[in-house]
Amino acid sequence: MRTSALTSTLTPLIVALAIGGCQSTPTPSADPGPPPPPPPRELPGSVTAASTGATLMGRITALNTSTREVTVTGSDGSSVEIVAGADIRNFNQLKVGDQVALDYRAAVALELEPAGSAPLGATATQARTVPNRGDIPGGARSNTISLVTEVAAVNPERGTIALRGQSGNTQIIAVERPDLRAKLPNVKRGDLLRISYTQAVALGIRRSP
Repeated sequence: MRTSALTSTLTPLIVALAIGGCQSTPTPSADPGPPPPPPPRELPGSVTAASTGATLMGRITALNTSTREVTVTGSDGSSVEIVAGADIRNFNQLKVGDQVALDYRAAVALELEPAGSAPLGATATQARTVPNRGDIPGGARSNTISLVTEVAAVNPERGTIALRGQSGNTQIIAVERPDLRAKLPNVKRGDLLRISYTQAVALGIRRSP
């Protein structure tokens, strides 16, 4: 409270004046030392800004065991061709006519990082998952592209944020989602904003009646 803060500030001064009035020589007050550092600012964790996905349910209509190419055709006649990488185990279990699901996943994540904690620019990473031996064929491979930009300015009232890229160009972005706008007061100039785009494709077997 303001009253408590004011009282704690004036009390040492009043005591020092009282002591000085009673003694012939003033007694210097003890050096309080430097003020304690402020508590570290907690940055918001990773936030999924957007995500989308699509699943094609269909049957394997073509299968090339030498090139590991698989064609899946849906009930509407649309087809998707993929190459089953080495991370998809039990590939020899697949056969034409199997009912499968081909899943696409894409997401955009945002995460604040401390100033100077990472270089500006883009990086690419890959990840994969594989089923246990003996399980139904399946596997997933994902590619993630991360772009690190610097916060040049932020306006929580207007819901805008200005980002500076590696080349020095600045772009102003309007934050539309209410939950993301609520986080803008925690964003400071100089913070780093990591924008990650992940695209994944997975092939798995679903049993059909």
